[in-house]
Amino acid sequence: MARLTRIAFGVAAALTLCASFSAAVLLSAAFAPTSVCAATAPRPPITLKLIPFGDTRKAQMVDYSQRHYHQHTWRLTAPKVIVLHHTAGANWQSAWNTFAANTAYDSGTGRLEKPGVSAHFIIAKDGTIYQCVRLSMRARHAIGMNWSSIGIEFVQEPRSGRNGHWMDQQILNRTRQVRAGLRLVRYLELRYGITDRNVIGHAMANNSPYFKDYTGIKNAAGDWFAPEVRAFRARL
Repeated sequence: MARLTRIAFGVAAALTLCASFSAAVLLSAAFAPTSVCAATAPRPPITLKLIPFGDTRKAQMVDYSQRHYHQHTWRLTAPKVIVLHHTAGANWQSAWNTFAANTAYDSGTGRLEKPGVSAHFIIAKDGTIYQCVRLSMRARHAIGMNWSSIGIEFVQEPRSGRNGHWMDQQILNRTRQVRAGLRLVRYLELRYGITDRNVIGHAMANNSPYFKDYTGIKNAAGDWFAPEVRAFRARL
């Protein structure tokens, strides 16, 4: 009889332990943070419209990166930031033509430098996403940020008497364009592990923890200010 009692107590203890373990597993699953694998951000439709970026332009980017970042490379590896811009033109073709022309540009150093300006993507007013530069390459779109960031240009022209805030708001109110931008940014965030706080506007770049420029220059940009970027992030 004593032996049966000991067996019964042992079974009861085992059952209690199993129940406690199951409850702990369920509880931890309920409160565990969602993993990156569980998130989904499919690649949006992207039209490949690459600008010429051959050996000459790569060599120019190597020289630019050496001067500004003390890095001897044209490659973009493990980007940490997404920088939002607007084109200051009425259509995507004008921005693409500017990028493709590879015109020397003075960023404030007092010297004309190549490569010319460019960005990885242009988003047209109708929501079409054009990729201009491969994501493995650096594009010259924001002072101090080209070594660590992806640049996205939204088509938006200026208007006399209106400032950059107004231009940003036009984009935010243009449904197809902003939806395309949100889809692209979600996809890039998931692909590279970029956080919402590192989705910034060109006007915010100087305050980024990833900003660096050894020539001492800074951005004087009037596109995508903090209030509009916060509104954009809130939709992600």
